[in-house]
Amino acid sequence: MEELRATPSLVSGDRGSHSLMSEQGIRRHVIGALRSRQTSLTSALQPLVQEQAHMLVSEFGFDAQTVGKILQSQNTMLSVLSDRYDALDEAAHYGEIPFVELAHDGRIVYSNAAFDKLLPGRRGVPFSGLFGSRAADVWMALQANHNSSLRADIQTNDMVRQVRVEIGPLRDEDGMPGNYALLLDQSAEQSRLDALQDGVLRTDLIGKIRFANDRAVQVLGFSESELREMPLSQVFGPDDEGTTNLFGEWITKQTGFSGFVRLRPKDGRSILARVSGTPYMEAPNSSAGLLVLFAPLAEDRARQELRTILAEHDDPQEIIEATLQAIGKVIPFEMSTFGVYSDLNDFWRALTIFPKPSWEWSTRWFKVPPGVIEWLEQGKTWDNNLAAFVESRNPEEKDNPVSKAIIADKFESMLVLPIRKAGGRFGSSLALLSRKHKYTPADLRTLQNLGVEEILQAADAAMEHAQARALRKLKDDLNKAPSARAIAELLATGTTQCLGWEYVGVFRIDRLRGKFVLVAEHVKNDRNLLVKAAGRKAEYTQELSSGMLGSCLAERNILVVPDVSDTERNYGFIKTAPDQRSAMTVPLLVNGKIELILDMESSELNAFRGPDRDAASGLAADCEQIFAARWHEAIEHALMNRIEQAAVIVDAVGTICHMNGAAANIFGRARDKKLSTFGARPEDSAQLSESGIQHRLRLHLTIGDAPRTELTVLASREPLNDDYGHQLWLFTSLADQSRESDWGYLEETVTSVARETRAPLLMADGLLRGAASLLSKPELMQNCAGLLEQAANHLLKADLTFERLSERLVVQQTPQEVPELFDALEVLYHEVEGLPVEDRDAIHFIDEIATRRPLLVKGWTKRLSFAFRSALSSLLSLRITPNDKLTVTIAERPQHHLSVSMRLPAMIADTLAPSAADPIEQSQHRARQMASVAVEAIRKAAEQHDGTLTDLDGAGFEFNLPLCAQEAPV
Repeated sequence: MEELRATPSLVSGDRGSHSLMSEQGIRRHVIGALRSRQTSLTSALQPLVQEQAHMLVSEFGFDAQTVGKILQSQNTMLSVLSDRYDALDEAAHYGEIPFVELAHDGRIVYSNAAFDKLLPGRRGVPFSGLFGSRAADVWMALQANHNSSLRADIQTNDMVRQVRVEIGPLRDEDGMPGNYALLLDQSAEQSRLDALQDGVLRTDLIGKIRFANDRAVQVLGFSESELREMPLSQVFGPDDEGTTNLFGEWITKQTGFSGFVRLRPKDGRSILARVSGTPYMEAPNSSAGLLVLFAPLAEDRARQELRTILAEHDDPQEIIEATLQAIGKVIPFEMSTFGVYSDLNDFWRALTIFPKPSWEWSTRWFKVPPGVIEWLEQGKTWDNNLAAFVESRNPEEKDNPVSKAIIADKFESMLVLPIRKAGGRFGSSLALLSRKHKYTPADLRTLQNLGVEEILQAADAAMEHAQARALRKLKDDLNKAPSARAIAELLATGTTQCLGWEYVGVFRIDRLRGKFVLVAEHVKNDRNLLVKAAGRKAEYTQELSSGMLGSCLAERNILVVPDVSDTERNYGFIKTAPDQRSAMTVPLLVNGKIELILDMESSELNAFRGPDRDAASGLAADCEQIFAARWHEAIEHALMNRIEQAAVIVDAVGTICHMNGAAANIFGRARDKKLSTFGARPEDSAQLSESGIQHRLRLHLTIGDAPRTELTVLASREPLNDDYGHQLWLFTSLADQSRESDWGYLEETVTSVARETRAPLLMADGLLRGAASLLSKPELMQNCAGLLEQAANHLLKADLTFERLSERLVVQQTPQEVPELFDALEVLYHEVEGLPVEDRDAIHFIDEIATRRPLLVKGWTKRLSFAFRSALSSLLSLRITPNDKLTVTIAERPQHHLSVSMRLPAMIADTLAPSAADPIEQSQHRARQMASVAVEAIRKAAEQHDGTLTDLDGAGFEFNLPLCAQEAPV
């Protein structure tokens, strides 16, 4: 634009004073036309172009066509420049940035609409005179004839505004060096300074305040306009008696300064404050004054203390109380509270009251009407007439005992800091209460500037997370509880800890007796809320149709009683403890039927309003799911264990999830193992890895520890159709099937043998005893009677052979069960205790083991019991006289082996060879041979336990069994 207007005239020659051909005339014509805003640049230049064309015709005699060709390129260039100028001129004139043109003497000769709006009627006045103390700096920038930028304060009609002045050269209408100027708004920078927690002042070079942010206005108590007229020394005083001219000392600092001052606010107090500052640089090496930051020292220290609270404390209550203590060092209060709002902002509950009042805070949830929320939304959250506030804003809580106690305690003023959650709703609030101090907007701003919101939000979030963790743990514990009583005890203790309720009792519905039975109760504090007094053993019961419990059972719904003394709305509440003031009952369903009722009670009024009911409903729903799962699990276990086959459930990848008792006998502790690992051959493992329906699979399994036992089974497989890919396997041992068939035959055979042989044996017994009674020779009577009595005893003992027959047959079969650890000596002593009295008296024990401890072997209790019992019976039957003793010696041998030796006296062994002439001895020898038939079965049982059986020259046996190092299972 400057270049266009400074270009020499395209028309040469002097046409007279009345002509447009002079340079000054052309300039005045064009600039005047443009400033009038009535024409474009093209229209303003049109008379000049026409004059040029007239000259070409008159001076050189060109025709119109020739003149058009000569001026074509010039006209094109002028058209392009005109279009661009007109667009920029529109933007400058109608834009939001104030713009002026200045003559060579600094007068405003043109201003756009934005400037006229900011400073109306200023055309023709000196531009630099608008900037007060910075007028000289602005004038120097106008004379510099180059682009300049500087900050300045401009006095408008209503206020002083901080602007950045952008100045550049522009010739005026007389062709002399003039200027243009733009005024850029500094409100963005001012907003940033207003957001600081510290007070900010900016001065000029003589110490006069030119800017104050909102925080400075709040701390000092003066208005912004008042501060702009004050010298810095009027609000800042020295910290000591030394320096008196603080500004004079600070303005000489080139790199900044810091220290302490005494603030002189409007109310006349003296406030110790921290101060720091730096030169306010307008341009390189050009200071325009000072930029000073300050903060009251008490606030500064409180802010520093608040920054360390989260690092020094873990408990949310400690965090809240430490925060309130720090606030009390800056803003006076005699009581403070921190509490949370319900999700709908219709209730509020105090989490912390600090310090505790002398009276009882007896209300848990307070109603929050829309009027209070509206008051919080307005942002002016202080009130110095509490009684009137409650009366007008929350009349429903006027008669609340806590509201009455606050007013009676002469609290008059309240300052509230509401804290919002994500989404904009109020999540919590901090309230300061005072009897004497009158709260002001300055107190609210101070509270906001301390930055306590984040700390309190962190404490609130920590409480919520702790509650969520406690609820998860309670659900896990309920799932694992071994009994109904354990569930009741967990509910009583867990819900008080998770949800903050004072007392929880769990009542079982005993429909057989028609009563509620108190199963468990818990109180978390020293309140007298327990139904059963300490030390009382008798159970507490209540009729199913009576009280609040009866109403809950009848209505099948959660019931809440804000005040138990209100007989019209307390559902027949039966008071059982002195401190009961409010209550809630929650029915718990098991398989669609109410089986338990949770009884929550509190020493506070309104304890279960607001979200407590929702929390109880959620807890009831979780319990119902847990109880349903336990119910179905119990049914599943019962059904699984009724299956005679070995039943195994595997997941989608073939891992064993569940087994019945028959399967546990085969596979042992196999849960979480792959079923395919029990395949004896690769093809068996492959089949055990498959899925889908399959019946009558013949498989070979390996079970137990090394050396593992092989078992042939008949298996079937089918999916459970549970959406998770579980499969059900059923296994039937072919050996078991065969043994069942064989056992049926053997049982029938043994029964027949017993039936056919026991009668003759008993007959022989009777005949022998009769013969003994008929002996008449005195000299033979005693010997003969003794022999006959022994024969009768042996005939009776022969009956035991048939009882041991089935056990011996079982022992000789390969074990199918999983071996286990047991104490071998306990098995031995048990068998000795099972003998007849006369046989027990004939056994003499020798224990050579120094220290008595469990001597563990791995195997099968029944098989080793058979071996010990058979060995003892066989040897006892070989005694000659009742006085003969069987010596049993127990000792621990090298390599950790147990030795059990059973021996008859040596003279018996010597007399075992029969005389051919003596028929009685021949009969006894045949009896001993018959009794020794069980020896092979005894040896087989010892070998099954990796041990040995040694025959002691026909006079006894010695068991040698390896011991295990493992401890006995608990």
